[in-house]
Amino acid sequence: MKPKSSQKIPSPIYGTAFAFDETTSLVEAALHAGFRGIDTAGALGAYREKMVGDGIRNCVKSGLIKRDDLYIQTKFSPYKPGKDPALYPYDTTVDIETQVQQSVASSLSNLGTDYIDCLVLHSLYADFDDTLRAWRAMEAFVPAQIGLLGVSNTDLGTLRRIYDLAGTDTKPVTVQNRFTQSTSSDPLDPKMPPGIPYPDDKYDAGVRDFCAKYGIKYTPWGVLWGSPELLEGIEADHLSEIADEIGVTKQVAFYVCLQDIAFVDGCEVGVLCGTKTIRRMSETIHGLQQIGEFLAASPGNKERWKRLIDGFRKIIGTQNACGYQGKNRIGIT
Repeated sequence: MKPKSSQKIPSPIYGTAFAFDETTSLVEAALHAGFRGIDTAGALGAYREKMVGDGIRNCVKSGLIKRDDLYIQTKFSPYKPGKDPALYPYDTTVDIETQVQQSVASSLSNLGTDYIDCLVLHSLYADFDDTLRAWRAMEAFVPAQIGLLGVSNTDLGTLRRIYDLAGTDTKPVTVQNRFTQSTSSDPLDPKMPPGIPYPDDKYDAGVRDFCAKYGIKYTPWGVLWGSPELLEGIEADHLSEIADEIGVTKQVAFYVCLQDIAFVDGCEVGVLCGTKTIRRMSETIHGLQQIGEFLAASPGNKERWKRLIDGFRKIIGTQNACGYQGKNRIGIT
């Protein structure tokens, strides 16, 4: 089996961070609920990549899914000085290129597959030259064992440099970034865990704008727990009203709203859902379908949804550098 460089990144993707000992059972539950994209990472700490592989193997063996029907995304995590070397799936004393090679080999083994749909650079090095070395090492696996490449926890300047220097067929196709109104220049929020990266501007507007301009899929993480203000206030009241009418949670409705805000502005946004509740998994998958049916039912429903989107757009900000004026995936013009 070989990866397809044109593999479409699905949405929603099930995120396995902090699932720990429940990882295998939660991956199985997510696949049973209808998720067909799985996100993980090779380094221990927040992830248990081998248990992700166990869950996938169990579902393939049972006949629930075929490997070709599944999008698997994992990460190469650069070593952070001071961290326990045992957390990393490579020898932290060797050069970066060898670290990437060892990490990819470990991921292929853990996930029980001979190809990975997307490999993401989990974070940046302090020195851009080291970041570029890691990217070049990742490029070497495309297309034989890796289909697509992406980057996480990046600032706009580094993203632009990676994009400009990457090969024609190995440019980043996805960015997975923190999405919050707090920025890197704001005082640290004492309620948040230390070490969490913050965007350079509110709701990562600059990176989202770059993604829109160059056709990169933007997948925000920490949307709900990291930005509770988005589910409060007058726009959230309107969101709850429509969500209740449709019969979905306001969290699911907001995910769709966020996708449509970005899509109108020319940026494709992916949903990363990391719920640990089986009921929420089903609500997410079925809720997306219910919202589509609601919007298809009448022009009035579309107009109400459009007004909701416009309200949230004013909150999160849009730059729309590419000037895209397209048609929303669910029918809004």
